[in-house]
Amino acid sequence: MLPTYSPKLPGLNISVGSFLPRILLPSSEELELAPIDMVEPGALAVCIYNPAPVNPFPLPPPGLDYPARLAMLDARGVGIYVISGLPLPKLASWRELVGLEIPYLSDEKGAFAVEVGIPIKQVDERNFRTHAAFVLHEDRVLAILLETDLAHNFEGLLAALDVAEGREPGRYELPDKPTY
Repeated sequence: MLPTYSPKLPGLNISVGSFLPRILLPSSEELELAPIDMVEPGALAVCIYNPAPVNPFPLPPPGLDYPARLAMLDARGVGIYVISGLPLPKLASWRELVGLEIPYLSDEKGAFAVEVGIPIKQVDERNFRTHAAFVLHEDRVLAILLETDLAHNFEGLLAALDVAEGREPGRYELPDKPTY
């Protein structure tokens, strides 16, 4: 599945080419940080955005190796972080359960969601709230991928990163074989 490059996606107030808002949010660093603070200057990053007060992405199913998938991003020099509607203590618990040192921002009060919107998935002319991954150059949006994270549509995320780096999307050998 190739990345979504739609100029306007249902529910979102941002599009490819726009910038994430510079809203300060509570962080895993115990400081108020903006999304731009989560990325090294000049670097590519992936922001997993789940506005709901639920886990940003699931606990790994059998056979899924989150550390190996993170290593694939790290080998490309791509950072990753999460913006979630969960409060900080629940985000800390989630991070411990998934066993990853992913930095996060809490949007428990919904300020980021008000600015960015809430992604909507449309199925059979019905709308459902969902989550998304933003491929970023610092805080500039290069791609928006609905229902994408380390577990879901990871190959699409890698393809979007290839496009962002000026390469043709290729075939991806994942280091794991999850079973659902």
